[in-house]
Amino acid sequence: MEATELIKSFCEAVGIGYEPDADGTCTFEADGLEISIINLPELDAVTLVGDLGEPPPERLEGLYKAMLEANHLFHGTAGATISLNSETGHFALCRPLLCKLMTAESFYKEVEGFLSTLETWTKLIANYREAAASPDHAAEMDFSSGLQGHFIPV
Repeated sequence: MEATELIKSFCEAVGIGYEPDADGTCTFEADGLEISIINLPELDAVTLVGDLGEPPPERLEGLYKAMLEANHLFHGTAGATISLNSETGHFALCRPLLCKLMTAESFYKEVEGFLSTLETWTKLIANYREAAASPDHAAEMDFSSGLQGHFIPV
């Protein structure tokens, strides 16, 4: 299916207007989180992008370690990757999808799964920020318990 058709179908299914910007990106909010669907026509693909928020100001080693481990073979990201957006200084979750492999239904499920992963990581980062700010914070936090059961193995 073509990217524009996938995005339009998704927007119709969730009851939002399809209003892409000049480069074909469609942005919407779900459960208080902003998600952008970036149309990449030259690749016949779209990329789902979600903002995970700003890194805490200190004690990032444990958080970066958890993110790198989650990125490895998509163990804790359900096929997405976590990165640092140099323009905003925020963490981002990104999930590329090839349009030729998608139907309207499968695309909807991919966006739904992406939202679930985005929610989980947003909460983990927020919890880390709160813990890092507390005076009794341990040097390392164990993220493994927060990640288990939230992701679909790829």
